[in-house]
Amino acid sequence: MSYELAQKYAAFETPTISGYSKAFLKMMLFAKEVKLTNSDVDYFMSLRPMRQEDETAEDLKQRSKFSKALLKYRSYLYDYSVFEKQ
Repeated sequence: MSYELAQKYAAFETPTISGYSKAFLKMMLFAKEVKLTNSDVDYFMSLRPMRQEDETAEDLKQRSKFSKALLKYRSYLYDYSVFEKQ
């Protein structure tokens, strides 16, 4: 999987709506637009916070911001319905 989601997130523009945090609104609208899956969240959570071989410093910065936002809002984004109740 590539880092294109992080690049799309960095370029994503949100409308101004009162009553919501701008960061929260950006993440929720972005997740809905790109149909963010549990696999995407897991992938970005598992990456080490260091530059990869094929990654520039700017890509690392964008990926780090995206990973931090995913971590912060993971409870809203993660789809727990796929797990069977016991």
